Amino acid sequence: MDRILLVRHAQAAAHDDADPALSEVGARQAQALAARLRGEDIDELRHGPRRRARESAEILAQGIGLDSRPTSLLEDRTPRPSADRWGDYPRHRWERLQQTPVQERDEDAAALGRAWEELSASGEPGTLLAVTHAFVVGAFVSAALGAPPAAWMQLPVAAASLTELRIRPTGEWSVLAVSDVGHLVDL
Repeated sequence: MDRILLVRHAQAAAHDDADPALSEVGARQAQALAARLRGEDIDELRHGPRRRARESAEILAQGIGLDSRPTSLLEDRTPRPSADRWGDYPRHRWERLQQTPVQERDEDAAALGRAWEELSASGEPGTLLAVTHAFVVGAFVSAALGAPPAAWMQLPVAAASLTELRIRPTGEWSVLAVSDVGHLVDL
C-alpha cells in the first residue's frame, strides 16, 4: 500500500485494564469518522485485537462498505527503552515509561518496528485503513520519518483521529496529517 490511514480507536467506556467497549460518545465518534471516509478509495481495513479497536473498525466497516480483519500488527504496545537505552529518552519521561504495564512493553520498539515494516513494505498502489492505539500511531509516524526513539511521545493522538501517511515517488514516507479530528467538531 502506498497510503496508510491510521486511526486511533474511538473513546472507550472504561480504563484499559478491562479491555473496554466503546462508550456512547465513542460510537458516535466512529460513525462520524465513517461518514468522513465514505467515498474514499480504501482497499483494506485492519484493526488491532483489543475490543475498542475492533468495535471502532466494525463501525467504520459498516459505514464505508468494507470488511475488516484483525491483526496482531496493530496490538496496543508502548515503546520502552532497554536497560542501556534510557538515555535516548528525556529524563522527565522515565517515570511514565516505568509505569507501562508489562504486557504492553515493547523493548526498543522492536515489535512496532517489525509491524511498521510489514504494513509499509509494499509500495503498490492502494490505501490501508488501520485502526489501532495512540502509542502505535505515534510509533508508526516516528518510524516513517526516521525520528529519534522518543519522538512518539511528542505526538498527541486523539480518540477517533485520522493520521495520513503516503509514500513519495522517492520511496520516502510523508506525513500529510496527524491526529486530524475535523470530523468530530459537531460531537
